[in-house]
Amino acid sequence: MSARGLEQRAFQDRSVRKSRNADVSGVIEEEFGKYLIKAGVLSGDSVARAFPKPPAKTQTMIADAVGETPALAIEALKEILEERDRKRSGQRRLEGNSGTLVPSEREYAEALRQIRLTPAQVRLLKALTIAGKDGLTIGNLSQAAGYKSREASIKVFKKIGLLIAEYLELDLPEAGSAQNDGAAQVLAFSYIESDDEPATWIMHQELRDAVRSVL
Repeated sequence: MSARGLEQRAFQDRSVRKSRNADVSGVIEEEFGKYLIKAGVLSGDSVARAFPKPPAKTQTMIADAVGETPALAIEALKEILEERDRKRSGQRRLEGNSGTLVPSEREYAEALRQIRLTPAQVRLLKALTIAGKDGLTIGNLSQAAGYKSREASIKVFKKIGLLIAEYLELDLPEAGSAQNDGAAQVLAFSYIESDDEPATWIMHQELRDAVRSVL
């Protein structure tokens, strides 16, 4: 990093330390992808901060930046957020069973903390997490999560996948069969032992770890 870059980083670190627990006056807001950016002047420094965009459950700060003006601070923050998303995308694991790019545990955990899940949806995630690498058929998943029908559990299963995909801005393929549905594959991959047996859904290890830590 250049001397100017080191100086800017040191200035930013000082500003961030001062501003963690303080209010920024004259706040301006701007949406940027899945983020809500708030910027203003704090103790003479122009500061921009990024938060999850509503309807996220919390307003935990995700990243921040400083600049000579609030507008320049916003532009600097956008670069940080874009790099954050590029890095995350590049680190996703390719699931060989389905060809799906699987988010990291950290990404899943962030999504679970921000999306609004019903008690029934939480029960479903926990049931599939407890099943571990053995997985569950949709019928067994319905029983474990307390659903009266397979159709209801499939609908909820896909809904959770869509919520996570929307928060993480994942690209989903067009919906096909239940086994090839992109929303479902955000959560798990399906395994069919034989044509006479129903598919077993096995939750991605990264999501199992996130469910254990968050829910």
